[in-house]
Amino acid sequence: MNANLTFFPRLGTLLALVFATAGLQAQIAFTNSNSLLPNGNAHSGVAIAVTDMNGDGLDDIAHLDNAKILHIVYQNANGTFTDYAFGNVSSANQWSMCVADVDNNGFNDVFSGGAYDGLRIITAAADGDTYSYVPVMGPNTFVQGSNFADINNDGYVDLFACHDDGESRIWANNGDGTFTSADGWINMATVPASDNSGNYGSIWTDFDNDGDIDLYIAKCRQGVSNPTDPRRINALFVNDGAGNFSEQAQEYGLKIGAQSWTADFNDIDNDGDMDCFITNHDVASMLLENDGTGHFTDITATAGLAIGGLPIQGVMRDFDNDGFVDVLVAGTNHYLFRNNGDKTFSAVPNPFDNNDMESYAIGDLNHDGFLDIYGGYANIYTSPSNIADVLWLNQGNDNHFLAVQLIGEVSNRNGIGARVEIYGDWGIQIREVRSGESYGIMNSMIQHFGMGASEVVDSLIVRWPSGIIDTYLNIDADQQLTLIEDNCVSPPATVMALGETTFCSGESVELSAPEGFNYLWSNGEMTQNIVVTDAGSYSVTVSDGSGCYGVSTAVDIVVDPVLEPAVQPLGDLTFCEGGEVTLTTAEADGYLWSTGATTQSILVSEAGSYSVTVQGLCDEYTSAEVSVETWTVELPEVENDTLEEAGTAMLTATGNDPHWYDAFFGGNLLGTGNSFTTPVLDMSTTYYVEDLDIFGQASYTGGQAEHTGTSEYGGNQFNGQIIFDCHEPFVLKTVKVYTDTPGDRVIEILDENENVLESVQVNIPAGESTIVVDLPVTPGNNLRLTTNTDFNNSEFGFNSPRLQRSSQDVQYPYLIGDVATLKESQFGADWYYYFYNWTVEIPGSECVSERVPVEVVFQIPDAVQEELLLRGVSLYPNPSKGLVQLTLSQPLTEEGQLLLRDLTGKQLLLDRLGAGATQYDLNMSNLPAGLYLVQLSSGGRVFNAKVVRE
Repeated sequence: MNANLTFFPRLGTLLALVFATAGLQAQIAFTNSNSLLPNGNAHSGVAIAVTDMNGDGLDDIAHLDNAKILHIVYQNANGTFTDYAFGNVSSANQWSMCVADVDNNGFNDVFSGGAYDGLRIITAAADGDTYSYVPVMGPNTFVQGSNFADINNDGYVDLFACHDDGESRIWANNGDGTFTSADGWINMATVPASDNSGNYGSIWTDFDNDGDIDLYIAKCRQGVSNPTDPRRINALFVNDGAGNFSEQAQEYGLKIGAQSWTADFNDIDNDGDMDCFITNHDVASMLLENDGTGHFTDITATAGLAIGGLPIQGVMRDFDNDGFVDVLVAGTNHYLFRNNGDKTFSAVPNPFDNNDMESYAIGDLNHDGFLDIYGGYANIYTSPSNIADVLWLNQGNDNHFLAVQLIGEVSNRNGIGARVEIYGDWGIQIREVRSGESYGIMNSMIQHFGMGASEVVDSLIVRWPSGIIDTYLNIDADQQLTLIEDNCVSPPATVMALGETTFCSGESVELSAPEGFNYLWSNGEMTQNIVVTDAGSYSVTVSDGSGCYGVSTAVDIVVDPVLEPAVQPLGDLTFCEGGEVTLTTAEADGYLWSTGATTQSILVSEAGSYSVTVQGLCDEYTSAEVSVETWTVELPEVENDTLEEAGTAMLTATGNDPHWYDAFFGGNLLGTGNSFTTPVLDMSTTYYVEDLDIFGQASYTGGQAEHTGTSEYGGNQFNGQIIFDCHEPFVLKTVKVYTDTPGDRVIEILDENENVLESVQVNIPAGESTIVVDLPVTPGNNLRLTTNTDFNNSEFGFNSPRLQRSSQDVQYPYLIGDVATLKESQFGADWYYYFYNWTVEIPGSECVSERVPVEVVFQIPDAVQEELLLRGVSLYPNPSKGLVQLTLSQPLTEEGQLLLRDLTGKQLLLDRLGAGATQYDLNMSNLPAGLYLVQLSSGGRVFNAKVVRE
């Protein structure tokens, strides 16, 4: 029998859907959805949680704004969120969170801890509406990773906290949600002996498939360089089934001496055993394959997991629902690797934005069956940055899924420690219910399975911590099951809309629930069907009278939907006069622009404000105005000149940068400046001048102003980098540096893959100096300003440029106007390398005025002019295709000279006519089309004419 339980509507459709066959190469992509949150401007530290806090089957968000102010952001059935602000949990930044129902009252509680600031559990009241602060008594602790786990398997979760500076701590649950120190439960003393410090990431998992939970701790001890030091060797405490734990990392291939930060266990190849992914700081992060008995082999070399920087989180989850778990890493760099299904992984390009995610928590935050991410962008390790948290909603695909939420009866309420197995076309998939993972984060306790193209689960098995095993057969895909320990399955809770769910006032829609149950709708009605006329979210709880119930996803009813049209410019909104920009809007039933146009897009060339009105379902809606600005260069004011005899003229024009031409359009550039001296002229001539100006030019300074702290130079093996984003083009003009070693350096700008974009060799004297670099920078993210390592080695014999860096009072990010953001160094946000007090310039845009004519008037006095005229001369044809005949009405009395010039005064032809000549054949066939000047002189008299060559 098919168990048709709690179908998820997808993409707003409210019926049980028939899903298309899934593509095996479905893309993984996420959308920033902060607009859905009550506060889209929160700034978390490293500790973040996502899980169902109130038992409604919907994952919620628990985060610490400013790393210490607890907010529980409840997901509502209609896709909105409601914020509950608890307030400060501590005066210090928190390093760790985990969530569980510590008193089994049906509502989850929140543990948090920091650096020696005490530990606490924020406990939910019996109705789940309010929370109270309850301190956890015991030795003071620098908390790193933390977990709730039922260590003694008494049906109540116990508390575990990694201690950075000593042996990790355990607290036993007294059965009423209070805790007592129980460090003696596990002997975590190292061999050889040490202070037992260096405990960072902890995970409780049944790695050896023997039916009980074991403990693995990823260890790192800063300042300890020896990989054989027990303070940095990962520890595996194996449960013998009777609650006795012994350290056996060596025996199972998990004795790792790297500076490890986190470990996660999940099944990468669906063979029914847990594989292991470990993030490291000093060596490559590692993927280890389980042979089925809990023994592990390193397969990193062939897996394709190339991870740089300092990873802080590393978790395996199936983000594309293809049935294989993917790998998500965050820290100084973030990475998402898609599982190819053959124990290899491929990096997903740009799954988020260009800000590197430092921490996160994972769950289904829009209840569509795909895992979403609540990302945090703190500076290493838990100092909130100025980058707001982001709700990254998975865009999904056509792959199928199954989600399973457990409710323990004999076991703890959350079913923490339970294993869920599903069998089908793919073989087997396994998941474990955990509280607290990776490094101080909490992911959803609802177990998600991607099913690819498969539509049915053959069988589902739940192995509860109590030893009870529940089995379910023939389960349809694309639903969330609520499974109550000892074979209670929630009845189907689906809502069918018998009509459109978006309509205008005065209309309605009927909603229907499955037949044969008891009903309680979210509006209080208790019938199978209800008629809805008002906007809102409508869900139904169905029960079968046996104590099992199911809660539907909500149907969102929209009445008189409001459109919010927006004008989108396809180009810059500010440009030179004579330019233009296209304004467009989203597709709609009709458009009316403020200009009167009725098309989807308009072309704008004039300054002003523009808006568009579109037709919605029930009304018209107008966008906000978009302002267009034009830059105008004033026309130059000019002064003409007059010549009374052949010679040069002086022309002048006002303006910023006048340019002189021989034509109104195109032509030749003759000169620049506020004055122009012509060549020798013996006739009137027109020139043209335009003015040029630069708009939008600006300069900014930024970065750390000067070196701070007493530590000056890093190790000679390090060549530091400042990592920055460029938002618009600029030129890096100067930087301030300090050195005790004068000499040359090569300063470079690299892209995020460390390819050289620009470089310059400069000489740096001893002491403090400001050096000119003049490096152009184009927009990009994670660019690096550094020095050339090879050049440093050739000059100084080591990698370092021997320039001072700061390690105190470093406060990233540093903003340089709106053009650049200095984000961190390649070693994190505690270091500022080499280049202080950046000075940058924005080049601006060049605009040009129209051209203005300037006249040179050739004006010979009348008497002189009459004397000097050579009369009776004609040119034919004019215009001409090339051959022109000059004809004289009377023969020349003296020898004559013929001169042909272009408009610039350049001589093209000089020839002589003998005395008595009456005509001359002028051949212009080899000249380009244009206007030319002809002059014939003889006996002190002159004939001037213009001829056009066609």
